[in-house]
Amino acid sequence: MVAPADYVEIVRQRLVADGCAVTDERLGADSVVVGYRAQFRALTRIHLFTVVTSVNRVVEGDLRAFVSDVVGLGLERKSRWLGVHSGIIVLPVLVTEAADPAATALTQKAYRLKRAGFAVMTQPAIVDVKAGKVWTFRGTRVWGFAYNSLIRNKYEAYLPEPSAAAS
Repeated sequence: MVAPADYVEIVRQRLVADGCAVTDERLGADSVVVGYRAQFRALTRIHLFTVVTSVNRVVEGDLRAFVSDVVGLGLERKSRWLGVHSGIIVLPVLVTEAADPAATALTQKAYRLKRAGFAVMTQPAIVDVKAGKVWTFRGTRVWGFAYNSLIRNKYEAYLPEPSAAAS
């Protein structure tokens, strides 16, 4: 089994390899790794934020709070550019040794933001290193359809299965 802190380091290396600007920051009470990169998709400039931290245990309320904080970070940094030709995708990732079933169930469907506005998407992931599982939505979104493969490809590039990361 790979330790949560070691897994976060693996993700950091993968973010750098993909051309992201990577920083260590504080987000609320958490120390997080933030990967940022902008790219074009479907004639739109997408500001992509991947934010990763390790926690002892993930429960649904903590996952929702983390997603909200990460969305807030993305909006704070890039909201002035939102519009028809610009958008934000945030990928909040919690790495843990214990994930509550309600939290993992939340990651299995397209995450909907309960906020007014447009041009912002998120899809959280939980990496349970003890169970050896990456929990995230792998289906097809109807709203934001053009970005399904982008999100899926980024998670495949950044989040190896924990059993493969240990070797």
